[in-house]
Amino acid sequence: MTRKDVAAVMKGIDLCFMATLSAEGGISSRPMSNNGQVEWDGSNWFFSYGDTRKVRELDANPATTLDFQTEDTWISLRGKAQLHQDDIALFEEHWASDLDRWFPEGIDTPGLTLIEVVAEFAEVNGRAGEGTVDLRG
Repeated sequence: MTRKDVAAVMKGIDLCFMATLSAEGGISSRPMSNNGQVEWDGSNWFFSYGDTRKVRELDANPATTLDFQTEDTWISLRGKAQLHQDDIALFEEHWASDLDRWFPEGIDTPGLTLIEVVAEFAEVNGRAGEGTVDLRG
């Protein structure tokens, strides 16, 4: 399995679970929308309010895991998060109109944060293949 294979399976998968490390040393996990990103390039993008537990956890420790599932394949991406705030051009680039229901003020939402998770490794299980894929290069 290659990076290209992982990208092919990821195409069109919108929802995942994002796991972060809590301040107490445990793991926090929550569903997130990948905004229907179609051309996966190794980074996943998520909008959030800036005053959330996940943003605080990622600010303290950027290590994160994203878990995706199709009907017959499971992909777990491990990587590092980067928090983007006040970058209107980047917000516009990744904004999707269905986000308006969560952020009624759109890209002008106070405290809006764009979380970029840069994947380093993919663990793939299921019909598409199995194994670990190094995504760093």
